[in-house]
Amino acid sequence: MGDWYPLFRDLHFWISRLALAAGLVMLGLSIYIGLIRHGDSTPWFRRGVYAMVAVMAIEALIGLAMLAAGGRPHEDVHLIYGAGAVLALPFFIFVERTATKRPAMGSYIWGFGLMAAIMLRAIMTGAAG
Repeated sequence: MGDWYPLFRDLHFWISRLALAAGLVMLGLSIYIGLIRHGDSTPWFRRGVYAMVAVMAIEALIGLAMLAAGGRPHEDVHLIYGAGAVLALPFFIFVERTATKRPAMGSYIWGFGLMAAIMLRAIMTGAAG
């Protein structure tokens, strides 16, 4: 493992916690816009969604770099949860963009809820001790 490994481990730790918090905020916004205001997604909201996808991709790349350097999570299932967390939002973006009837906020409620749940489970299986 290189000298960069401890930095990547710390980055992976903190980005995961911040991404979980941001995902929960976006889930709250999705619920507010979709269920309370009965509104639809806006360009600004979609930018937030795409920013979350980018953060999750960066998180995955850091994790893959640590894996390539010989690091291992506490439980191997962490790798499956990490992949699921990265893929959750793009799937629901696809559903929202291709549906004939506009299920936008419903898709984002499901997407952020699923992503946050998977991220929480990934956090629980990643670190030792």
